[in-house]
Amino acid sequence: MSKGAKLFWGLVVLAILIIIVALARTPSGSGPATALPEGPITLGAIVPLTGDGAAYGIPIQRAGQIALDEINAAGGINGHPVKVVWEDGKCEGKETTSAAQKLINIDQVKIILGGVCSSENLAMADLINPAKVLVISPSATSPDITLKGGDFMFRTSPSDAAAGAVAADYAYKKLGAKKAAVISETKDYAQGLRRVFSENFKALGGAVVADETYNTGDTDMRTQILKIKTAAPEVIYLVPQTPSPGVLILKQLKAQGVAAKLLTAEVMIGRNVVAENKTNMEGLTGIENWFDEKGELASKFLATYKDKYKEDAPFPSFMSNMYSQFYLLKEGIEKAGLDTEKLRDWLYGLKDWKHALGSLTFDKNGDPVGLPYSVKQVKSGELKELEVYRPAVQ
Repeated sequence: MSKGAKLFWGLVVLAILIIIVALARTPSGSGPATALPEGPITLGAIVPLTGDGAAYGIPIQRAGQIALDEINAAGGINGHPVKVVWEDGKCEGKETTSAAQKLINIDQVKIILGGVCSSENLAMADLINPAKVLVISPSATSPDITLKGGDFMFRTSPSDAAAGAVAADYAYKKLGAKKAAVISETKDYAQGLRRVFSENFKALGGAVVADETYNTGDTDMRTQILKIKTAAPEVIYLVPQTPSPGVLILKQLKAQGVAAKLLTAEVMIGRNVVAENKTNMEGLTGIENWFDEKGELASKFLATYKDKYKEDAPFPSFMSNMYSQFYLLKEGIEKAGLDTEKLRDWLYGLKDWKHALGSLTFDKNGDPVGLPYSVKQVKSGELKELEVYRPAVQ
């Protein structure tokens, strides 16, 4: 063999060895090793930890912490431990703005889980998009988020543009109501549902004979209830921001002898809320996002939660969303790194990603698509599923 040939084959062997070494140093299932910085990966989270919103904020935080502990116990993300800076949004725009500013400017996070309440997400929108901070919420459902959330905001719970339509359709077609009343809190989440329900109920041929609101912190709704009673609706759509005022309204409706059928949204049918208010909630029908609680990952998570906290998951759909979002971000960071533009594009490209929350595909607005709803009613003090309802708008 000539010297030239020996040199050629020597270079080929050297190149092969270099490639083998490079592949061996690249973590499986990830991009280049340089995509992740040294040290722990820090995420932010904004949830209501105090005030009435803590009724679902704390269980949702616990769900996220279970996922976080599992991920870290299994080696983190490509060997990097994950930590979360938890901030209290209190279901308030002002508090959330301060929390988001701290996370972005002081903690230097590029990914925020939350908010839990729609008002939290809407307050963050103007901050996160210029900074290219990615936000993913387990439970913010206002239709306004679709329009105002921007390119870096995602959610795994469907918009109330569908939920309100389901409620209207169910009231008109299944309950046979032609006259409806609405009583709602003056918050983004509640007003989104109020608006969509009313528009759809009227479009079906029904009439909204009373449309009453109350402010956060109000405790005496007797004036609104009297107007509703006088209007004699066949169904009342009750939409509070948090369970506490909703329970108070139920008591005041009963005290004033209002006999209409009662329809509500997911926050009022938390399992702990029903257990603690069986008498006042008897006959109440609620609509929430459906998911398969008996699925392998969902049932495992719900069993872990019950074993750890000695109670059933109060809001299993929202909590499974938060639990799954940690695993979603783990996979996304492994494949796209911490560049939030690449991570955003990876999320938009998802098709039928499966986890405890079920199957997930995002539309062009970062909203989940194709999700059915569960209609549940409090019967003899227990929450029973009446049917799974797929809205016509999907």
